[in-house]
Amino acid sequence: MSFLSAVTRLTRTTDFIISAGIRKNSPDGALHPDGLTKKFVAARRVAGIEFAESPPTFHESRSLAGRLYEREKGKEFAQKLLGHKSEAMTGKYLDSRGKEYVMI
Repeated sequence: MSFLSAVTRLTRTTDFIISAGIRKNSPDGALHPDGLTKKFVAARRVAGIEFAESPPTFHESRSLAGRLYEREKGKEFAQKLLGHKSEAMTGKYLDSRGKEYVMI
C-alpha cells in the first residue's frame, strides 16, 4: 500500500486536512495539539535546524505565517488558512504582542 493511499484511507471519513485517522483515541480524526507540536520539534531536529536559545514553537511559526498572509491577502484569507471558526481566535493568532520579527 502506498503512503498516499494509506493517508487517504485513514482520512477520508474526517473533515480534517491533516488527520490522525479514525481510531480509539481520535474518534473524529482530530490531531492532539501536543502530538503535532512533538512532530514539529522532531522535524526541526531531522532538518538540522538549531537555535542558540528557545526555538519558536509550532504555534509561533503558525502565528507568523498568519500575520504574513494577513498582510499579503487580508484577514479573511488568514482566518480561512488558519482554520478558525471565530474572528476572535484568528485575532489572537494575528496579534504579535509587540514581538515583531526583524527581516535580515
